Amino acid sequence: MTAYPASNLISALPTLFDAHGAVDLGATRAAYTPLAETDLDGVFVAGTTGEFTTLDDEERLAVCAVAADVFGPERTYWHVGAASAYQAARLTASAVDRGARRLAVLTPYYFPATGSALLGYYQAVVAAAAGVPVYGYLFAARTTVPVSPDLLARLAATGLAGVKVSGEPTATVGAHVAALAGTGLPVYSGADAEFAEVVAVGGAGVVSGVSSVLPKPFLEVRDALRAGDADALAVARERARRAVDATRQGNLAHLKAVLDLRGVPAGGLRAPLDPISPEDRHALAADVADLI
Repeated sequence: MTAYPASNLISALPTLFDAHGAVDLGATRAAYTPLAETDLDGVFVAGTTGEFTTLDDEERLAVCAVAADVFGPERTYWHVGAASAYQAARLTASAVDRGARRLAVLTPYYFPATGSALLGYYQAVVAAAAGVPVYGYLFAARTTVPVSPDLLARLAATGLAGVKVSGEPTATVGAHVAALAGTGLPVYSGADAEFAEVVAVGGAGVVSGVSSVLPKPFLEVRDALRAGDADALAVARERARRAVDATRQGNLAHLKAVLDLRGVPAGGLRAPLDPISPEDRHALAADVADLI
């Protein structure tokens, strides 16, 4: 098989809360510390997996700062996307002041932003970043803001350093890769289970929520891709698929239950989701026992 030596695995990290729903920075650090001992290529902080829509700006920056301290600034992508250019630019400037060296920025959300508004949004963020690399984050299913490959090329020209595409099939990721051909900008997918497919269409790798609690199978996939080892890749892909299935495609309650299984008390959710049931927790423990 073809080797993909530049394949990267970035883990999307959860945020931990205490019994009263407050951000628990100590527990968050405890969850991040063992993951930092792996050779992950990076971590994506305070994104969808990090329940960012439930955090105020100061909480979000504090969680990102903990991650940067644990993983190092070069491996940490601070997510500073917001519903408006005003808020995103303010978050960006604050993150840079606190030492951010990589930024990720979701498109505006809720209101269906126009193409011209998106261009203004990223121009404002790139200016506020003052030279710190800014990676765009596209997630039409959650934001109501689709970005076509042609529009992405225009957004990239504002000074983006790369892009993450979530909630889209690999063929669409490939179209975004093609739109940026010749720019050298990396395109990542949020599809945990499609790592091999993503790099096969020219993607740089995946930003994976499941790997934040079950990193081993995804690191095995990455290493097999880098080595061009078809046999190892087949085994690793099956293990990664099992991890995705066991956590119900990265359901936040299931991800935090895995942390509990690993001996890291994960607390509850702020996101309006049901907690994992005792029956599901028991099944999860059996399903992931050999993946931890």
